[in-house]
Amino acid sequence: MSPAADVTMYKGPVGSLRNRCPLCPSRSVANSHLLRCAGCRAFSYCGREHQVAHRPQHKSACTKIKKARAKLDQEDYKVRHATADFMTPANAFETHVGHFWGILNTRDYMRARSALAHHLLLLGTLDSVSESLEHMRDMLRLCRSDNMGIRNVVPATMLRLDLDQECYDFIKWWATCDPDGDYDWGDMTLPYLNIHGADIFEDPGFLLGKFPELNFLVTLLILKLKLLVDIRNLKITRKIFAQRHLPVDLPVELRDEIEQNVVRSPLSAKLQNESYVSLTRTEMKLLNHSRRIGAAISESNHSFMFSLFKPDEMLCYTPVAYSTGSWEEAALTMQNSYATWWEAEGVLDLLKDARACAARDSESEVEDWMGNDSARKGRTEAELLADLSVNRIWGYLDYAVENALYLGPWSERPSEKYTRENQESWARAMAEEAESDNEAWTDDDDD
Repeated sequence: MSPAADVTMYKGPVGSLRNRCPLCPSRSVANSHLLRCAGCRAFSYCGREHQVAHRPQHKSACTKIKKARAKLDQEDYKVRHATADFMTPANAFETHVGHFWGILNTRDYMRARSALAHHLLLLGTLDSVSESLEHMRDMLRLCRSDNMGIRNVVPATMLRLDLDQECYDFIKWWATCDPDGDYDWGDMTLPYLNIHGADIFEDPGFLLGKFPELNFLVTLLILKLKLLVDIRNLKITRKIFAQRHLPVDLPVELRDEIEQNVVRSPLSAKLQNESYVSLTRTEMKLLNHSRRIGAAISESNHSFMFSLFKPDEMLCYTPVAYSTGSWEEAALTMQNSYATWWEAEGVLDLLKDARACAARDSESEVEDWMGNDSARKGRTEAELLADLSVNRIWGYLDYAVENALYLGPWSERPSEKYTRENQESWARAMAEEAESDNEAWTDDDDD
């Protein structure tokens, strides 16, 4: 596949995953009426005509998945029918669950299953992503210590399937399971992935330690922003309900149904019972959490946020190895999470608007910096502004949240008003500084 084709795998339809025909994705067709590809068993079509028409685009992915399934079947057979010796059990599935990878003859099986999960994930359909998650969860059951890093892919995959509570529980367990480094991964009697129903609105401090896992930080940020978007949608809906010019007074049942359809996360169901004031308090809490998590991402890996707005290079790159904080680590995290970013409607828009607000507020400062070589560091004005806008994005996330709730003219958005006020303050400060300099020169002349 060409790099361009690779990138399209991460940029499918926006919104919740559902089985749909790729040639008429907006058309509503019941699952029972869709035809499933017999090759990959993970892609669906509205009819034979569209399946044939789409075959040139689907053939490569379909072939890879078929080969991956065949390879996995071969490796599965080898593990289940191994010749026993002092290093190899006769059937590790019966005797060594939880210890795979520690048994050498299981490694090819684990690699083959990981490859199949990866190809299914890239296909990006509801069936393929669901099956990929099933494989990854079972691989963690077979190998608790997760020598292959499957845990880094699971949370973002859960978010794509709107398994938001499961995602948060998963992240929290891995982040808190071994605080002292004493957890015995070989002891099958110890609790494993046993956190259920943790409070998503609690303080995220448990994840913001000295060496946080970048994949967990990024996924938790997406989840927090996803909830912020849901609150935005609920508040806008209630603003519209409150308009006096509505043609009819909508029944409570219809209002509730509309609110159910403007949110995406299952965790937002309880938000529907909150008052507008209570929603605003929750919104401010999530905003604070998002800014702290975002700052932790920027501190942990300087490359990730810069590439999030132009991800194609990272999405096409295949790192051989990586170190903490490296560009390669950011590339792997981008590949693990970008489809989740893309499909979470409104989330990237919030960050893009926050960055735009930061850029507008930084323009005057950048103009002054252009005369300072040590501050400019060889960058053009556009490059310097782009860098500053990303570095300052978390300080402007509240602007973006306020903008998202505003229903009036663009020129009167909250951020525009704040920018004008900041520019006026900057102009006054510069004028006062110039006046102070002039007074100093006058005093010198008198002397």
